[in-house]
Amino acid sequence: MQVRITVLKSNQIDIINKLTKIEKEAFGEGGLNQWGLVPMIYHGLVYVIWLDKEPVGLAEYIRDMEDLEKGYLYGLAISKRHQGKGFGSKLLDYSLRDLSKREIKKVELTVDPNNQNAVYIYQHKFGFNKIDYRKNEYGLGEDRLIMELKL
Repeated sequence: MQVRITVLKSNQIDIINKLTKIEKEAFGEGGLNQWGLVPMIYHGLVYVIWLDKEPVGLAEYIRDMEDLEKGYLYGLAISKRHQGKGFGSKLLDYSLRDLSKREIKKVELTVDPNNQNAVYIYQHKFGFNKIDYRKNEYGLGEDRLIMELKL
């Protein structure tokens, strides 16, 4: 089995369909569909982690227009079948190193404060710091923890 990570550069409908399925598994209606993912490919960065020829996860980043040295991790999702196998950590590590080469100096993200696994990985494995807590960020009861990493 070969694991590789690429940056998606074009709209390949069969790949987009697989990636949006992973998004929906992870985020429900909050996940990107093709209408959100395609502009992200052309105007942001979409990293895809592959197992052989099958995409098993993705991470999307956008640049902050007020602070061009800051990137925002819009989403990171691994298919349910492949969770717990280190794919998310590999994808995050690769993408953060690549962003640093692109002159991004810090990365911000939001995470559900109840998602203890994600918070632990971001904070203890990658060094993200908690910088804010936003109540009802995405609607009633959808609180978010804001975390930041200096690259």
